[in-house]
Parts: sequence; C-alpha cells; structure tokens
Amino acid sequence: MSKDSLDTFRDRIDALDLELLRLLNERALVCLDIGKLKAEKGLEIRDPLREQAVFTYLAQHNKGPLKAGEIKEIFQKIVSVSRRLQSAVSAQGSDGQATFTEVSRPFTPTGSTALYGIVGNPVAQSMSPLMHNTAFRRLGVDALYLPFEVEDLPGALVGLKALNLRGASVTHPFKEEIIELIDDIDATAKKIGAVNTLAFGTEGIQGTNTDWVGAVRCLETLLPIEGHTFVVLGAGGAARAVIFGITSNKGKVIIVNRSEAKGRGLAEEFGSIFVPLSDIHGVSGDCLVNTTPVGMYPRTDELPVPRSVLGQYKAVADAVYNPLKTMLLKEAEAAGCLVASGFEMFLYQGVEQFTTWTGKKAPVKEMRDVVYDRLSRP
Repeated sequence: MSKDSLDTFRDRIDALDLELLRLLNERALVCLDIGKLKAEKGLEIRDPLREQAVFTYLAQHNKGPLKAGEIKEIFQKIVSVSRRLQSAVSAQGSDGQATFTEVSRPFTPTGSTALYGIVGNPVAQSMSPLMHNTAFRRLGVDALYLPFEVEDLPGALVGLKALNLRGASVTHPFKEEIIELIDDIDATAKKIGAVNTLAFGTEGIQGTNTDWVGAVRCLETLLPIEGHTFVVLGAGGAARAVIFGITSNKGKVIIVNRSEAKGRGLAEEFGSIFVPLSDIHGVSGDCLVNTTPVGMYPRTDELPVPRSVLGQYKAVADAVYNPLKTMLLKEAEAAGCLVASGFEMFLYQGVEQFTTWTGKKAPVKEMRDVVYDRLSRP
C-alpha cells in the first residue's frame, strides 16, 4: 500500500471521526433533556431495561463487520457517560437548584428490632444483607437483615424460630430441602418445587418463591419469552424457578444437567426435554440460561459449558450476579451473543421478598443502586 493510499484512508477516518463527534454531542444534548424530564417527574436515572433494549435494538440492526458484543461494548460506555450527564442534571433539580439528599443516620438495633436473614452455604458473597438493610433504612423500618451460613438446616430453623425471626431468604443449596422442614408453602412454591422466601408467624413458617419474578424480568430484556426456546443449565432450586417463569409465559425449555436422574426428573415435572451435559454440543435454542453456581465469586474463572457451544445461541443469561459479568457472559459476548447478568434476577426477587415481609412498596432505586455500586468496584 502506498503512502498516498494510507493518507487517503486516514483522511476518511478523520472525516468520520468528526461526524461521530458531532453525533455524540447531539446525542448528549438529547440525554440532558431526558435528565431534566426525569428530574421533573421524579424518575430514576438508571433504567436497566431501557439500556438493554438499546443494546438489543442495535444488535438487531447491526450489519457488521462489528459483532453484536463489540457494538454493545462501545455503547455501554456511551450509555454510561450519558447516565452521568443525566445524574448531574437531576442532582440540580428541574429548576437548576441543587437538591437535598438525606445523609444516612447510624442504625442501632434494639430489643424491638425485627430480625430477618439469609440461610445458605456459602453466604459470605451474598448482597442480600446490603440490599435489604438499605431498604429498611430508606423507609425507616426498625429491622435488621443478617447472613446465616448454615451446616445443619433443621437445627438452624429451630434456632431462627427461637430468635423470633420475621422472615428469611433461602439460597443454595437449601431451596428444595427446606420444603420438608417448614409448615406450609403457597401454590407457586408447590408448582416450582423450591422455596427462596420464608415468613415466620403465629401459624409457623410459611414458604414462597420470588425467584421466578426476577428470572422473567431478566430474560425479557433479551427477547420475548413466548415462542422462544431456552436451554436451562442446572436442575436445582434456581432452575425450577427459571423454568416456571419461562413455561408460565409460553416459552419452551430444554433442561441440561450433569446428573441425568435429577435432570430427567425435573423435565418430566415440567413437560420439558432433558439432555445430559455431555451432549450439550447437540443442543440448539434461542437463549442459554445458567442457573448453576459455576462462575460465582470467588471462583470467577470457571465456565459451566465449553466455549465452543456459545455461538449456537442468540442470547445468554446467567443467574450468577457476583461478579456482574461472569466468565460465561464475557465469552458469550465475544461469541456475538446478547447477554444479561443475574443482577436483575437478584434485584427483583429481593423486591418481592421485601414487600412480602413488610407490606410496603420496596425502594427499588436505592436497592438497585447500592448493590450495583458495590459489585462495580474492583
């Protein structure tokens, strides 16, 4: 290639960069107007569903040579900067004056403080205490949410009742085992066959499941559930909730699991197809959903499936939310897939829990922001 040819290409790049600069600033002006409108209406600045809709829309209209994952990577930065501009406008208020933000006051538990917690093993990585305690403080509820890492589940339930707990989250690996140890479960939990939420009262311990709500909210950011096929990895409590959410919204499910007996049994329950994990290369679907703990902090370098299968899917979702972007999602993006973190699943199952326990409307913005901020830190 001659120097003249190289200079010609560089001149074209310079012209395109100037046009991009003009368009980016034009986009920024529109974002500032949106920020002012959000301030007037008291709306949240960050809207994950809208952001994901932007990425999905762009991927659908992308003609290459950039891959969908590369387009998303570029626009994630653009959206992040746009959000920062809107936050600055919102902080000033619609009239241009600085708004007042209440400083968090120290909280001191007393003898009348209501106790809640999370039961699982491990729970050190859980963001539930941070999320629920933030919600309690925001609404002025005299309550405290604690982590309980449990070895002896029956004994733990006896202890929690003795401590007069009001409610608890149930996480891996106890979502199914706990059903036989509590007094009653509602119709949804019976259908799912797993419990993630406990309410302690005069009639004993009642169980329900809110995981499916978060699963539906998350998957719908990627594609409509109805009419699409979802390949679900795992056969535990989280898988049951995801499958319930998909089938309740007229989606098709293929269950993939290492244990054939457990996977096939779950498939029979929900009228789905089962495929052993060893045969994953022969499975096809629209969206792959990981419900196993593989890739969860601190073992963040693990993958639940071989990299080579990811290109078979339009989209990939991971129920793991810590880290925000698991190795599975990174590899899926590199393969050109749309991706969704388990963050939204986690958030909205917690929102439903909070309302179940308190009867109050959950402060979704504060719950989202505090967890997102913590997970975004290096």
